[in-house]
Amino acid sequence: MKYRPLWMIIVGLGLAGILLILVQFTSALSKTPLISSNETTIEEKSAPIDNGLTPVFFKTISEYGSETAKKVGINGTSEPNAVLTLLNQNTRLRQFKSDADGAWDVVIDIESDRALALEIVMFVEGDLSIRGDETIYRLPVPYSEDDSKNLLRPALIMVSAPGGPSRIVQSPFGGSPTNGPLSMGPIDYDDSGGVILSGTTAAEGRVRIYAGGEAFGETRVGAGGRWNFIAGNLLPQGEYPISAELIGVEGVEARVSVPFERLPPSKNDSKSPSDLPDVKYEPYRWQVRRVLIGGGHQTTTIFAPIEAKALIIDAQ
Repeated sequence: MKYRPLWMIIVGLGLAGILLILVQFTSALSKTPLISSNETTIEEKSAPIDNGLTPVFFKTISEYGSETAKKVGINGTSEPNAVLTLLNQNTRLRQFKSDADGAWDVVIDIESDRALALEIVMFVEGDLSIRGDETIYRLPVPYSEDDSKNLLRPALIMVSAPGGPSRIVQSPFGGSPTNGPLSMGPIDYDDSGGVILSGTTAAEGRVRIYAGGEAFGETRVGAGGRWNFIAGNLLPQGEYPISAELIGVEGVEARVSVPFERLPPSKNDSKSPSDLPDVKYEPYRWQVRRVLIGGGHQTTTIFAPIEAKALIIDAQ
């Protein structure tokens, strides 16, 4: 009996050693980020907001090839040596890795009439996966038997992220509304009336924004000639012009106006953020409404150049 305490200690140490080996083995398995080839959808774990990692960012997007065999090339940056999965509507298209500097590129084959909603999920060590904030939308021009020329117009390609201005990579209208040195890009808005306006200018100064003839904001031209204006709960529902004025040292140098319409909430709002957006197609204006990750909806309106709009209206 006098050896019983010593025997119990030896058995306890043995069990503790076995448990430690099992924990280490399980941890090693969990660090494998690769997805098996028969999986088609992605379920990622939420990452801490302040995780010190480089997020996924789309730098350059280009579409090229013939009408029957198109390609989309994308490059960008992320955390170095990360495994990246490219998704279209939450279905995996490609899996690849970033290099030691965090740079990556990928090319996909598509058909001319194929719509895309592209996102990237990044896998890093520690059993962590992070979905990028940005989404690339490719929305082709709808075919009309009355206008076979639509087949020759490029698809809309835009990059969108919640809370930020959308970037138009390729427009079906061939450009943005421009007057002299001032251009107006897309207008983003949500269901509360919050709005994001953006554009470019080749001149320095300030940009003043008008809705229905009334000034409601002003912003300075930033680096690279880009300007943007963000405001919450501002725009009422309905249709009215929105204008931007470039104000330089000698006063107003240019003014661009677009026929804006804030649409009411859609009846088709039960979609997932990974689904294709609803689009209202008009001859000189498209409205692209989508669900945001985390909740809510955002609509992006793109406009034809001023001269193109005039030609379309005159032809009707």
